[in-house]
Amino acid sequence: MPSTIYLVRHGEAASSWDQDPDPGLSEKGLAQARKFADQMQSEKAVRLVSSPLKRAQETSAPLAELWQRQISIAPQIAEIPSHHIPFEKRRAWLNEVMQKIWQDQSDTLKNWRQTILDFVSGLEEDTVLFSHFMVINAIVGAVEGDDNVMIFRPDNCSVTRLSVNDGRLSLIERGHEAITVVR
Repeated sequence: MPSTIYLVRHGEAASSWDQDPDPGLSEKGLAQARKFADQMQSEKAVRLVSSPLKRAQETSAPLAELWQRQISIAPQIAEIPSHHIPFEKRRAWLNEVMQKIWQDQSDTLKNWRQTILDFVSGLEEDTVLFSHFMVINAIVGAVEGDDNVMIFRPDNCSVTRLSVNDGRLSLIERGHEAITVVR
């Protein structure tokens, strides 16, 4: 039986990732997370899984409280690895990455993408995943067979729905797209 995956982009971060290695949510982001939880109240996913980063965990907290569920932490859905890039160069680095196709990326980034795809395609029960802009793009691009790194701009707390059937991912619907600052 197919599983439904709700792929949620975290709420607005308190600062950008080129200023803070692990920012939490801004006040607006916390409000977005509470609104998202209210909207998901009638859904029936079995698992809640979050990236280990604060902004994703803080986004997951209102739904976990509402559903009275534990949140599993999955490093496999953490944001694009950038710890090796100095803060002042991260935005330029990311812009360059987003302009390319996956075929032209480093082995580190190709492996990061494959780890995400392996993890998500292995989910066997309805799951809400709290993750990041680039993670969502990596998944949607692979599902659509598009080698571009940048596929769309998922808004904060938008939900992209996927189906997993015998390890095969398919897209049900993309999340709400907005002009957004990647934080």
